[in-house]
Amino acid sequence: MHTKTEGNTFTKEIGQTVYGVRYYFNEDAKETMQEKINRMLVIEVKQPEI
Repeated sequence: MHTKTEGNTFTKEIGQTVYGVRYYFNEDAKETMQEKINRMLVIEVKQPEI
């Protein structure tokens, strides 16, 4: 896998397919990315398995 980063976009090559990804961050966010990931993990763990 190869990754190239530039500004708020990056490309990711997986096998012979190249994916272009654009991202942004909300400057007014009330939580950090780490806090958001932790919150999402807690929610995921609390969900019952189907």
